[in-house]
Amino acid sequence: MDLKSIADRLYALRPGDFMAARSEFVRAAKEEGDKEAAAAIGKFRKPSLAAWALNLLARKARPDLQRLENLGVALRDAHGRFDGETLRDLSKQRHQVIRALVAEVRSLASGEGQKLSESVLRDVETVFAAALADPAVTEVLLAGTLSATNDLTLPQAWPESPEPVVDEVGLRREQRAERLRQELGRARADAQHTAEVRDRAQSALSHAEQKAERAAQQVADLTAELERLRATEQEAATEVREARAVFRTAEKAAERARRHLETLE
Repeated sequence: MDLKSIADRLYALRPGDFMAARSEFVRAAKEEGDKEAAAAIGKFRKPSLAAWALNLLARKARPDLQRLENLGVALRDAHGRFDGETLRDLSKQRHQVIRALVAEVRSLASGEGQKLSESVLRDVETVFAAALADPAVTEVLLAGTLSATNDLTLPQAWPESPEPVVDEVGLRREQRAERLRQELGRARADAQHTAEVRDRAQSALSHAEQKAERAAQQVADLTAELERLRATEQEAATEVREARAVFRTAEKAAERARRHLETLE
């Protein structure tokens, strides 16, 4: 028998319907002669009210749990980089996301005719906080087959199966660690490429600044030369005006001399 499928069906039920349904699955397994499956199904624990509500969330509002998962990744990354500013921003989001999820759990349970007490909601809130710190907790929440919330690091927090859940959680952690290592490698390569681009840009900037300095000096030299030529032009213009005045005086004197000569003749 498919134990995973059976677990999915059992933990989708309300806690009050769990025991009868589990007994029916055990009976069916025995009739099929699958004693191992019957024993495994019989070990599936009835979910607590908080666990049932979290399983309901996983089925009805899975994207909300995935947002919690993404926030957990961001928080752990910021912690690893000692990024205080990002941590402050994410901490604000943390409180907002957890409050919204608790409200969603309360609403979903109410829609199923089940009112959750404040103590149950506190248990739910504690699980969300644990999920932000440990990605394996989020993985278990997303599975929707939680049976208890007292300690999500212990195997009895989930229904038992032929393969130990602890090993599965460890594998998930290793896989996530490997993904993080790969991301780190890519990030280092990107950082190196960015540094090379920065160095080339810095060299180009230095060259452009030197070129601008030379051009500015040329402009200053040309401006000085222009001022000198303007001064020379002004001196020449003055000399022209003076020469014209002398010429007009000489011309008038020559005219007077010519007329005087004509009278003498």
